[in-house]
Amino acid sequence: MMSFEAFTSFEQPLEHQQAPRINRVHIGLVQLSTDHSLEMDWAKLLGTQAGVFSSRVYYSSEMTPEALDQIANGIVEASDLIATGLPMDVMAFGCTSASIIIGEEKVAGLLTQNRGDIPATNPWTAAKASFKHLNAKKIAVFSPYPTSVNYPLYQQLTDADFDVVTLGSLGIERDTDITLVSKESMFAALELMLKDSDAELVFMSCTNLRVLDYIEEIEAKFGIPVVCSNSAMFWHAMHLTGKAAICPGYGKLLNNQSA
Repeated sequence: MMSFEAFTSFEQPLEHQQAPRINRVHIGLVQLSTDHSLEMDWAKLLGTQAGVFSSRVYYSSEMTPEALDQIANGIVEASDLIATGLPMDVMAFGCTSASIIIGEEKVAGLLTQNRGDIPATNPWTAAKASFKHLNAKKIAVFSPYPTSVNYPLYQQLTDADFDVVTLGSLGIERDTDITLVSKESMFAALELMLKDSDAELVFMSCTNLRVLDYIEEIEAKFGIPVVCSNSAMFWHAMHLTGKAAICPGYGKLLNNQSA
């Protein structure tokens, strides 16, 4: 084996040119330590139109306003850990209920504090933007959350001039249990909720809810658009960069080719 000094003579210096950043939308994503569904869903939506660079923030999994509010303490640090030195086009925060409790403007400020002057989104902001995009005012909400989280959700939708025509709640108390809700349970709940309803859109709330794969089936069965947290946030992240999210097979929102 040669010595270090001999190796310096053996090693051949090379030159290189730097290539530009890969030509696709770069999304910086802060998701929860308890989320089992979001990145699985987004892996199906990305294609070659976007790349996601993510980190996680600690969450106790307790579905209470107090526990959700505590998530805010870790958002800046989690954002700072995303792909050091690589510019993002948009930042995203992966929690619907925490965005409701912490506040959309505060979440956006924490996400972008050290990321430059770029837009930010979260599932709650994205959902409301998607409702307007689809010209829906009368909203049916399928919620996995307990009442203490559902009430501010209802209040904020009403304050945004949406009409919550029905809100069904599973009352789940731990975030990690939300990902276990079965397809059969969701369909049965929607059958009950939408009977004799004049809803113009169904919102399936929570990034941990495994519903993305069933959106088109739900839309076909009930005849109205379906938006879930993960579809809304991907659509909105792309929209904020001036791009259309084109993801055939995942519902009307993601089939719509206008940004």
